[in-house]
Amino acid sequence: MAITHTETVTLLEVLKSNSDNIVGKVKVNISSSDDSDPSKYTFNTNETFDVSTTGVTASTAGFVAYENLTEDIVKGWISTSLANSTIKSNNEKIVERMITRDNRTTEDKAVPW
Repeated sequence: MAITHTETVTLLEVLKSNSDNIVGKVKVNISSSDDSDPSKYTFNTNETFDVSTTGVTASTAGFVAYENLTEDIVKGWISTSLANSTIKSNNEKIVERMITRDNRTTEDKAVPW
């Protein structure tokens, strides 16, 4: 029984203050599944991460145009925040509770009186 996590970028928010499509926020879906029955024991959570945009313009060294972005590039921008997020551990606890609920060692029984 092992829980695996999949992180998928689902939305990018760009700054409205210019037309360079500079990404300011990244929404990520974290899907956590237990390998014993992933279709049954899966929990998903979304979290939004801020991207530092101070001083960034289209002429900034290393700037990548919006149409050339990849999920790996975007995840690289938020890798520290993603690693420090508590979402994975929270999802694990929820998945573990789902498993425990389905595998109780006791059952309710009416009192005998």
